[in-house]
Amino acid sequence: MALTIPCNTSWVINLAEFIDYVKTKVDLSDEDSIVAAAPMFRSLANDRELVIRKLNQLVKDEFRSQPNPSSQAIFLGGGQDFFVRANIWPSNADIAGGRLYQDKFSYHLAHDHNYTFMTVGYHGPGYITEIYEYDRDRIQGHVGERVELRFLERQQFMPGMVMLYRAGKDVHAQFPPEDLSVTLNFMISSPEERLREQHFFDLQNGTLLDSPPGGEDSGRLSLLKLAGLVGNGDTQELLHDISRKHPSKRSRLAAFDSLTQLNPTRAVPIWESAAEDREPMVKEVALNKLRALAG
Repeated sequence: MALTIPCNTSWVINLAEFIDYVKTKVDLSDEDSIVAAAPMFRSLANDRELVIRKLNQLVKDEFRSQPNPSSQAIFLGGGQDFFVRANIWPSNADIAGGRLYQDKFSYHLAHDHNYTFMTVGYHGPGYITEIYEYDRDRIQGHVGERVELRFLERQQFMPGMVMLYRAGKDVHAQFPPEDLSVTLNFMISSPEERLREQHFFDLQNGTLLDSPPGGEDSGRLSLLKLAGLVGNGDTQELLHDISRKHPSKRSRLAAFDSLTQLNPTRAVPIWESAAEDREPMVKEVALNKLRALAG
C-alpha cells in the first residue's frame, strides 16, 4: 500500500540542500533508499517560505523563468531523473468563487501514477484521499476491463504527513480540502517510468477508464493519431520503429493503427505483425482487426 512515513522533525533545510542530498545519497531505483529520504523531505517542508518565494519569482518573471505547465503545479527545482514541485489544492469554495482554476482530473477521478513519488503536506488542512491497491501485471489495459481494486484507507492529508506512492501499484482519488492547501512532491521521473502508461479507474464498476484528455498518455497518443492522418514516408519509418520498440503497449498499438491509415493497402500485414506483439492487449486488438478485414 502507499506508505505513510512518520518523521516528525523541526530541522529546516533549503531546496538546494535537498537536491544535493538526493543527487549524492538517494538511489532513485531503490524504494528503501527513497523512503530513507523522508526525514530530509519533511525538513524541506519546514521551510515555510519555500513556495511563496517561488511564486513571487514566477509573478516577477511573468511565468517565463521555469517550466510551469499546470495552474496547479509550481516547479521548484530538481536534478537528473527527479524534481520537486508544489501542488496547489483549491477548496470547493475557491473553485465556485472563481478565485482559483481547478485543473481537470485533480479531484474525484481515481488513478495510478507511472512514476514513484513522495508527498508531504505543506500548507492548509489538506485534501481528502482514498487509497486503493492493484496489481498492474494482472491487467491488459483495455478500456472497460475489470480490475481488482483493494480499498486500503481514506484519510485527510494533513500538514507534515509524508507518504510514498509506488508506480503502478497505488491508486488514489482526491477530494477538495476545506480550505486552500499545498503539498510538496518529490517526483522520481526516470525515462523508463515516463514511458509507462497511467491508468484511470471507475471505482463504482471496478473497471478501467480511457485516458482523459490531458492525462499522462494523451499527448503522445494524439500525436501518433495525427501522424496517421498527415504523415509521409518518413513518418511511416518512425511509426514502424515505435510499433516495434516502444515500451508502452498503447503507443505501439496506436503506431500500428496509424500505419494502416497511411498505407491502407497493407493493413493486413501490418495487423499480422501487431498480432505477434508481446502484450495480450495488442494481440487481441490486432486479431479483431484481422477478423474484420477478412469479414
